[in-house]
Amino acid sequence: MPRPKRKIETKSEVSNENGSLAVVPTTLDVVVISTGLILLLFLLYSLQALVSPFLIFGTIIFLLYPLRENAVAKNVMILSGLLFFLWFFYTIETILSPFVLSLFLAYLLHPVVTKLETSWKVPRWSSAMFIIVVSVSIVVLLIIIGLPHIIGQFEGILLAIGTISTQFVEWVLDGRFIKAFQKYGISETQLRTMLTTTIAPRVEDILKGILKGTFGIVSGLQVLVSGIVNIVIIPFLTFFLLKDFFLVRHRLKMMVPRKRREQSILFYHRVDEILGRYIRGTTIIAIFDAIAVSTGLWLIGIQYPLVLGILSGLLFFVPYFGFLTILSVSAFVASLSMGVLALPVITTVSYLTFLHIVETYIITPRVVGEKIGLHPVVLIFSIFIFGYFLGFIGMLIAIPAAAIIIVSIKEWEMNLKKEIKLEKL
Repeated sequence: MPRPKRKIETKSEVSNENGSLAVVPTTLDVVVISTGLILLLFLLYSLQALVSPFLIFGTIIFLLYPLRENAVAKNVMILSGLLFFLWFFYTIETILSPFVLSLFLAYLLHPVVTKLETSWKVPRWSSAMFIIVVSVSIVVLLIIIGLPHIIGQFEGILLAIGTISTQFVEWVLDGRFIKAFQKYGISETQLRTMLTTTIAPRVEDILKGILKGTFGIVSGLQVLVSGIVNIVIIPFLTFFLLKDFFLVRHRLKMMVPRKRREQSILFYHRVDEILGRYIRGTTIIAIFDAIAVSTGLWLIGIQYPLVLGILSGLLFFVPYFGFLTILSVSAFVASLSMGVLALPVITTVSYLTFLHIVETYIITPRVVGEKIGLHPVVLIFSIFIFGYFLGFIGMLIAIPAAAIIIVSIKEWEMNLKKEIKLEKL
């Protein structure tokens, strides 16, 4: 009599609270998943020099994709994919830089092209071409005319910082300041020693660090501009992104899974509403600020107005600290620009303060509109955090990045509240 065949179960199904069937991992599933993890560790350990992230990632997907319904296997694949793409983008960051810059420029110029297309009935490709040609012409003109003067003034102010510090010490030790300190029991010798050995070197290091850190961007841009490939490819990429901006945005939306598409579109519109006007408006005001500071300091007669103007424009993106930094540096330079001390310092401080008030309370509300919605404590904290990890670039992007994080948290809270309401029903 033949034996009855045993039914081998590869997976079992149980009903959850909602009545739907949930897949329960069997012993075979656990063995295969464990084997995949052991092989991954073995590859990382034994093939350290020859192993490739492509090979590791491919092996993980090959082993675990058939078990994608299992929660552990799915999480391992997701984590492996995130790590792989982080490595991949970090490896090709040099190649990606012109594409990212072109995308950012297209995002900034998109409203202008759309305005020309809708209001003036200019074809989108024509308006995009016109904007690109005008922008490239202005940049080339500024490089040809302004770059030699900027480099000369930057080198001059770096060389003069040591002299400025010495003259500042002599100015403090001259006259009534010594008498004021002597009233509190500090002798001239002690004051001179403290200034020359402690304060002056630190002030010199701080000023050089600020200038070198800020103009590290300028030197980086100079290297970028010197690359022939980037000079050619960035305008072309920006033109095509501007011309097909809506198509690119639509394609990116279609890449999002259908279940998450509507939610992702709403998230994009919220981020664009908050950041779009802020970034564009702040960029316009920063350019105005750089021109106004350079022109004003040049009319007052302060040395290095171009360098101070560019520094002011870059620091405009850093709230609070940017204004205080440019005010201190400009006043410090102004103290040695003329013979009479009080007049240039008072004039410089008064002009920069007046300009800051006009930009903050008159120009910014009209150009930028409503505030970005960050509490001052959160804003300052984000500046410190991003500045610590990413340097000066981190300070520039701190506000947009913090705003995106806040929007993401608020979006998550809204979805969580909706889920709680649905569960109660």
